[in-house]
Amino acid sequence: MKRMALILLVSCSSLLGQTNSPGTASVFEVASIKPSASTDPRALVQAVPGKLLMQGFPARTFIVFAYSVLAYQVIGGPSWVGSDRYDVQAKAEGNATVRQMEGPMLQSLLADRFKLSFHRETQQLPVYELTRTGGNTKLQQTKEGSCRVYDVDAPAPRPADLTAPANLPLCGYHVSQSGINRALDGKGVSIAALASDIARTVRRAVIDKTGLTGTYDLHLEWSDAPLNATDPDTSNRPSLFTAVTEQLGLKLESVKGPVDVIVIDRIERPSDN
Repeated sequence: MKRMALILLVSCSSLLGQTNSPGTASVFEVASIKPSASTDPRALVQAVPGKLLMQGFPARTFIVFAYSVLAYQVIGGPSWVGSDRYDVQAKAEGNATVRQMEGPMLQSLLADRFKLSFHRETQQLPVYELTRTGGNTKLQQTKEGSCRVYDVDAPAPRPADLTAPANLPLCGYHVSQSGINRALDGKGVSIAALASDIARTVRRAVIDKTGLTGTYDLHLEWSDAPLNATDPDTSNRPSLFTAVTEQLGLKLESVKGPVDVIVIDRIERPSDN
């Protein structure tokens, strides 16, 4: 299935566990890396088996994709790692999957062209714990069979095949934005997945301490406006922290905890090609 999306840095949809299938080459056959000429702050990903296009991404975000981490887990490196944007266009032999290209093959590309080297460590950093406010939450359990799991490497269903379950909505999250207003809709999602999605927004690890299992449908609305904002267009929506409590019956508490991080030891700007 062709995958094309305008991606905001807080909702990269490729942050999944990535593995390389046995017998599959871990390097691209051809790859071009150039400084991005686009002035659009959004980034573009197009991926089909054997071909990958990533436009407008800083090196730090390539690392996020390649190693299936979140942005706050990549530490160190020169300032350009988070500011200079690049376009990558790559082709793989055969039908390398999207997961292979965005995972181990992108890892090889970073090592070869950006000269990336790093080490992993666990640091005690500020984190949030996601807990229940009391008894019952305001979450709605997902009805069995009400959504289908999205597989980035699965072929797209043909129009003639769009019958149940192929016509069911996809399980997962959708984040929308209008000015300072944000909304998150979840269908068939776990609380651990909710914690990961909130972590992208607050740019800090969120640890699920709710003890809730199963999957849920949820809707969350909040505003990114500063608490002391005086702009007449300021949203009347609550902050994310208040919304989590009022709308979901959960709460976020700031504590310190262990966070696995990637520490950049070396990285170089790639030459134009």
